Amino acid sequence: MSDLHRPGVPAAEPGPAPVRLRWEAQATVLDGGGRQLVLPIGPQQLAERFRDPPTPTDIEHAIDLIEDAIGGLDRGPLAGQADLETAEPLLFTLPGFEAPAAVLTREAVEALFQRLASRAFGARVASTDLPPGRELAAVLVILRECMHHLGFDRVRRVPAIDVTPVPDGRS
Repeated sequence: MSDLHRPGVPAAEPGPAPVRLRWEAQATVLDGGGRQLVLPIGPQQLAERFRDPPTPTDIEHAIDLIEDAIGGLDRGPLAGQADLETAEPLLFTLPGFEAPAAVLTREAVEALFQRLASRAFGARVASTDLPPGRELAAVLVILRECMHHLGFDRVRRVPAIDVTPVPDGRS
C-alpha cells in the first residue's frame, strides 16, 4: 500500500495550480487561482509590427514592449507558479507541442526562440524546426518572455474549454 492510502499518513500537499495562458487580439491573459494578469500586448498586434520573417530589430522591439508591459504589472499573484497551460491552437504548431498533453520546458521554448533569432539573422531554419510566419513568431516571443520574466518552468497543452451555451429547454 502506498503512503497516499495509508491511514494516518497525511496526503502530499498539492503544488501550485497551473496558470492558463490565452490570447486576445490586443492582449495576453494569464488566469490562475482566481487571479488574472493582462498584458496589453497580443499576438495580432505584435505580428502586425513584424516583417516576414521578423528582423532582429523587430524581435528586439517586441521584447522591449513585452518587458515594459510585464514591468508595469503587479506580478505577485501569478509569478513563480510552476506551470502554464494553454489551449491556443497556434502554439500547437510548435515543434514538440503537436501532441495532446504535450509539454514544453522553459529550455525548449528558449531553443525555439533561438531558432527564430537565427532565422532573423538570415540563417536557414527548416520549417520542421520552426514553422514560418509572423503570427507564430509573435506568440513564441510572448510565450518566451512570460515564461522568463514570470518564472514559469513549463507550458502544457490542454484541451480547449467549450464555452458553447447550453440550451435551457425554455422556448
